[in-house]
Amino acid sequence: MAREQLRFSRSRMRSRQHRRLILAAAAALAVIVIAVLALTLGRGKGGRDDAIPAAKPTATPEPTVEATEVASEGDEAAGAETEAEDSEGGVVPTPTPDLVTDADIAMRRAATRPGPTAEGFSPVFSKADTTEKIIAITVDDCYQGENLEKIVNKALEVGGKLTIFPIGENALREKQAQVLKYAWENGFELENHTFTHNGLYRCSDKEMAEEIYKQQMALSYILGVEYQPHFLRPKGGDARHDQRMQQYAMQLGYYGIAHWSASGRASKKEIAKNLKPGTIYLFHTTDGDLEKLLAFIPWVAEQGYQMVTLNEMFGYPANETSALTTPISGRSVPQPEPYEPVFVPLKKTSYSYYAYLLQKKLISLGYLKGEADGVYGKDCEDAVKKYQKDHKLKATGVADADLQRELIADLLGS
Repeated sequence: MAREQLRFSRSRMRSRQHRRLILAAAAALAVIVIAVLALTLGRGKGGRDDAIPAAKPTATPEPTVEATEVASEGDEAAGAETEAEDSEGGVVPTPTPDLVTDADIAMRRAATRPGPTAEGFSPVFSKADTTEKIIAITVDDCYQGENLEKIVNKALEVGGKLTIFPIGENALREKQAQVLKYAWENGFELENHTFTHNGLYRCSDKEMAEEIYKQQMALSYILGVEYQPHFLRPKGGDARHDQRMQQYAMQLGYYGIAHWSASGRASKKEIAKNLKPGTIYLFHTTDGDLEKLLAFIPWVAEQGYQMVTLNEMFGYPANETSALTTPISGRSVPQPEPYEPVFVPLKKTSYSYYAYLLQKKLISLGYLKGEADGVYGKDCEDAVKKYQKDHKLKATGVADADLQRELIADLLGS
């Protein structure tokens, strides 16, 4: 009897263990089935695995345009069901960050461009009205080829780009030509600073055209392409408001006149103090500016600023290029086309072709001595006052529009 009870007990125990194993196996199978169903149903609603935590990646790659479009289609397919899950306390998907394209950046920067003046003169680019941490470093003249090379390489070391305004004669020198082409091939920008560094406001029409066009042809020659600059910088920036020069630059396809808001001639402390979004710096390739730039360029990068070209700063495309179809040596210089003159008041410190013509007229009338130079100085101011007194006009020393029409309208185009 005792043996029978023992066998029964053991049999019942084995039966219980067997049932436990079956139940455990069934439970595990149920978990797997539920997980598979959840995975299948989740993917059926737009291909998202929101209910299954994914392993956190070590680095999140930037989303591509294609990936963004696919995710957008998946979200639309999920429709109202996804919205219901979110409102009921489900896992809310992280939105795809907006992509900022180069076109977006260019459009935003284009809003900082200066416009034409009220008189219709072309824009003068002195700075960008922006809060973005960008500046433009411009380098003029390029007399010292070795220094130019060091400046270009220093900018490249920190991922910066410069805008270079070489004098045409200097650009054709062997060392400078080599460095300028290298800079252009690395995304730098080359612009027009006249061929011989002549003051355009005292040139004849023919001489002015040669100064601007021949510099552009020098750039095309050293680069081996038809090169279209966008900015003209006259010597010293003096004639930047000169209508004749602006008209010819626009005739050749330029966007405007390049000026600056901070000069490399200042002390290192002042140069650093001027570091603000949208600043345009003017430097040269002199030994003194080289020393400043070799320290300033890496310091700018450390401050979190990006060094961009003038085209980039104002949202313009890069200077256009095309194949050279005719030899540069055989080209004739396009002459200035006729334009309607706009006379703005001339006063002391004005630099202008119209001031040059006014001086010539005053000299011929005996009111001014010496030679015309286009700089409206004290002698010119005194001569205008005397003329005004003699003709019963208010003696201000300022040549207003009426006075200019009276004295120089017949000289335009000479």
